[in-house]
Amino acid sequence: MSDRTFSAKSLDPEWPFDLFAKEFSVDIKTSALIVIDMQSTEVYKDPNSLLAQQYPDLVQTWEKQIQAKVIPNIQKLIQHVSQAGGHIVYTRNGNRTSTGKEMSPRLRQAWRNSAPANNSQSQAYDIIDELSPRSEDLVVDKLTSSPFTASFLDHALRNMGIQTVLCVGILTDACVFGAARTAAELSYQSVIVEDACATYTRTAHENALLMHARIFGQIKSTQDILDIDKED
Repeated sequence: MSDRTFSAKSLDPEWPFDLFAKEFSVDIKTSALIVIDMQSTEVYKDPNSLLAQQYPDLVQTWEKQIQAKVIPNIQKLIQHVSQAGGHIVYTRNGNRTSTGKEMSPRLRQAWRNSAPANNSQSQAYDIIDELSPRSEDLVVDKLTSSPFTASFLDHALRNMGIQTVLCVGILTDACVFGAARTAAELSYQSVIVEDACATYTRTAHENALLMHARIFGQIKSTQDILDIDKED
């Protein structure tokens, strides 16, 4: 049974979901769990950053939901997808040079305010230990919100025979939604796992999920994914 807390129809009852919402079945064997930007510098906010200094309550709430919900749910999904024959993909976001000039001004400004150590020369650039990739997992470095925009991800997924992407990680309304939407545009079946991703506010989180649910793909809970094999 799903423990879903998000309901697109409740948030936007006037939208014609029966005409535009995407209907498809998920086969774990042809799915990739995309773990988006679960890097130390993104997960554990620098206490000296402007974000932490000016919005301490927000950061405290962020840390609680990451530890209590997001990390445990991603761990469950990694285990389930791997055991069911699916693939695990990780993305890392950050500048590749010491100057960061290869990044867009938008991302450079965002990181200065929230994750100043987000560059590939820093140890904090790596995926957190709790979700450490294995040798068989794909790790994609990116310079953009969507990992499909400026990387080999699409090429790799097609070689793997992937039909469905399950997007988790951070931030729901930025890189997670960016990945999920671009995946839909590239004709993948696109899913955001609502309780395995997070952003800074509930409103931002729900707005991103709603945008995806209207026309681009599906919203599922962690339990929905864990139950797929049981339903077969």
